[in-house]
Amino acid sequence: MIRSSKHILKFTNNSKLDMYQNVLGSYKKLLQHYIDLIWDKNLPLKTLLSSKELPNFEDITHSQWKQVAYKQASSILRSRFTKKKKKFSKPKVQNISIELDNRLYNIIKGNHFDQFIRITTPFFHPSKKRAITINIPLKNHKQSNKLESQGFNKRNTILLKTGNISFIWEKEEIPKKSEGINIGLDMGYKKLLACSNGEIYGSDMVKIYEKITSKKQGSKAFKRSLKERDNKINEIVNIFIDDNKDLKTLIVEDLVNVKHKSKGKIYKKFNNKLQRWSYPKVLVSLERHSELKGFELLKVNPAYTSQTCSRCGIVKKENRNGESYSCSCGLSMDADLNASINILRRGVYSPSFSKSNVVENFQ
Repeated sequence: MIRSSKHILKFTNNSKLDMYQNVLGSYKKLLQHYIDLIWDKNLPLKTLLSSKELPNFEDITHSQWKQVAYKQASSILRSRFTKKKKKFSKPKVQNISIELDNRLYNIIKGNHFDQFIRITTPFFHPSKKRAITINIPLKNHKQSNKLESQGFNKRNTILLKTGNISFIWEKEEIPKKSEGINIGLDMGYKKLLACSNGEIYGSDMVKIYEKITSKKQGSKAFKRSLKERDNKINEIVNIFIDDNKDLKTLIVEDLVNVKHKSKGKIYKKFNNKLQRWSYPKVLVSLERHSELKGFELLKVNPAYTSQTCSRCGIVKKENRNGESYSCSCGLSMDADLNASINILRRGVYSPSFSKSNVVENFQ
């Protein structure tokens, strides 16, 4: 399992920030330079080259920094070549993310701060052979403390980006459960989670989506609303997981293309609302819990789950009327709960399930 914790450089003074930005700017030029050289076949395309084989560029002569830049340049170009495209243009470096191993940084315990990241820059002191270093003060936060409490360990690498430094954490994934319950989950716009066991979570999310839609896109209020939505999604998913500690398999719809492609003002307005729903964020949260808690997350084809009667199996579009589902067989229930039962059945009767996994406690 891989996680990351991002630390904003809000405790760093201006002189250190200027040096940090200078490092990123100079590295960006070096990275582009190596891409250009490889592209023009003035440097070989390999995984690694020794520092003696790599040319200096402007004020960067540090051997390890040159190797870091070449490794990234090589990775960028090799990824392009493996995409099997006949023609593609030379990559242009836009956003910078520098992965440093512990040859170029170390962590120092602090008094006023939880830690300092001492970074060896690619620049040297005048008339000296010693590289310039900068100490970046950092404080632990909720995410980093949570990862540590969950047994994650820091990798010997950090990521340098504009305005922040990220730690990479890792932990072995726990074995999947062999016993427990299976639940089908219908993830929707009006009800975030409708479960085949009859429970509903997040029935008030619409208010948050409407708040986002009412804000000017890109504004501070808009971004705050997006953050509120993301926090609410995580909160609801956490409650669901806590309520179902004996969960063995969670079956969800594989919603690849959620948006309607039809034209017209009504569909356009509805698509704008769906953009605020953010199904992928729900799924990512569930996937992370799956790794941590040991339950299986299974995706199934969503076709007709909302139009199928969970009692008699008839598929009839007219049976669903808004939030309710009624069938001539006598079934009358919440439409999303009906869909969640169909999702459950589609999962437990799929080839990836053994017969012993079939759930018998739904109607």
